[in-house]
Amino acid sequence: MNDATAAQAPAPNQTELLLKVRQAWADVLDLDSADQVPVDVNFLEAGGSSLLLIMLWEELHPLASHPLKVSDLFQHSTVQAQVSLLAGTDEAGQEPTTRLGAHNREGLLSRARRSRLVSE
Repeated sequence: MNDATAAQAPAPNQTELLLKVRQAWADVLDLDSADQVPVDVNFLEAGGSSLLLIMLWEELHPLASHPLKVSDLFQHSTVQAQVSLLAGTDEAGQEPTTRLGAHNREGLLSRARRSRLVSE
């Protein structure tokens, strides 16, 4: 599967995604079990490094519902934050209103046109 296909694949449900992210952390951090991975501790504080974060990205980017950059993992540094990031939601499970990308361009343009018609 190529990166474009992986980025467009639907995200698994939050519980399954949580298990996969914890397992990826356990693999990268060389832990015996995903159960040892805390969901609310920063990756670097959990024993990671910038090099290990790149290895984590390699494991997580196929799970993302949108293109994933290594820098995204620095900004979303806990398991819980990464689950939300991969699913394309905020930590409350809602689609973030600030994450508007080219994939939704037509919808945004359509809303802008309707808005202009209403205000005229």
